[in-house]
Formats: sequence, C-alpha cells, structure tokens
Amino acid sequence: MRLSIIAVGAASLAGHALAQADTVSYTDAETGITFQSYTDSDTNVSWRVALPEDTTGDYDALLQIEGPASLGWIGWAWAGTMAYNPLTVVWANDNEVIHSSRMAYGFYTPSVYNGTTYQVLKGTGVSGGNFKFTALCKGCTAWKDYDGNRQTLDLVEPARLAFALSHTAVNTPSDSSSGFDIHDYVGHWYADLAASKSADFGTWVAKNTPTGANGTAWRRGRPNRARGLMPEI
Repeated sequence: MRLSIIAVGAASLAGHALAQADTVSYTDAETGITFQSYTDSDTNVSWRVALPEDTTGDYDALLQIEGPASLGWIGWAWAGTMAYNPLTVVWANDNEVIHSSRMAYGFYTPSVYNGTTYQVLKGTGVSGGNFKFTALCKGCTAWKDYDGNRQTLDLVEPARLAFALSHTAVNTPSDSSSGFDIHDYVGHWYADLAASKSADFGTWVAKNTPTGANGTAWRRGRPNRARGLMPEI
C-alpha cells in the first residue's frame, strides 16, 4: 500500500469509523507465535504484532518485521505518525540484524529514544536474501504526545500504524544509533489489535527467549548523532 505524504495525512482525517483492518492472522513457523500481520505488496515487507490477553495498565508487545536484506532500513511508527510516538527501526548488517529505538520531535531524523527496550527473541536473523527481527518490546504500547498526555494503542477500533523504509543504507550499519537519510517509501495500515491478543503470550516469550538471556538482552540506543531532515509520515 504505497501512499504519498499528502494521502497519508488525509487518510488520518477520515477517522477510525471508516477504517477496516488490513491485517490477517499469521503463525510464524520458526517461533510458533501467532501475529496480526500486514504485508506491503510493493516491497514484500511484513509488520506483525501480538499482544497479551490482559492489556490493562502498561503491557508489552511482541513484534516481528520481515523484509529484503537489501533494504537500507525499515521503520514502524506505533501511533501512525512520525513525531511523538515510539519508532522501531531495523536493518540488516551482513549476517546480523540491528534494531534501534527512536522518537522524532519534529521533521528531522529521529533521535535515539530511551522510553522503549527490546528483548531480541528467536526468529531473528538473515537468511535467503531476507532478514527478520522478532522481539518483545517494553514501551511500544504507550507514550506521551506533544502536550505530554499519555497515549496508548487503540484496542477497540483497528489501530492506525505507519511504516517507512529506505533503499539507502544507514551511515554506520553496525551502530544502532547511526544516522540515516530520508525515507523513500512511506505508508500506513490498520491493525486488528483485539485479534492479536492471546493467552499464549507469556508462553511464546518464554519459549523464544534465547538460552542465557537476562537483563542485558534489553537494549536501548546510544546517544544519537543523526542530523538528516525527514518529512512527516
């Protein structure tokens, strides 16, 4: 679903009343996790999410991003817009997958954001020309907007989420805090988050946590050195 910046902005004005979910149920063979999954047909990139059955208070999310390893980077905006919400950015670096927690505070390259942490799970790697990132995220489901008000994912109506990606590699692929250039492809999808909830959430996390993983598996970004200009998603 390729959308121009203007089209994406206009779509947001339509409201959730007209929104229909773009996601389908997808069970990842490698991890056994059942996600709500959206695939962009033009780029063959998929964004997937699974939530716990109990979503009261602060809760975690399981996410998976899969796409061609030739892409420079792939991003996920959890509130469906560029600024003032958690951004998950991933890319392949040879045979490893790099992830970066970001937030944009204007129309500039997003800064490293310390409000989310990711525990990388099994089902992450590079193979056959594609790469896949699977993780448990703390902080992806709630954030503060421009006015400092707490915002959360919409679990009633299909939630508007956004993506961006680039065919240009980041400046330093081995560095999670690397700068990167403007995206060259952007769009959004509506996720059926109610359908993504599962009583198996905790079992999936335990089953796919790498042996020996502990607190050090939770990764935040380092100080950001990005300076590029980036438009609204």
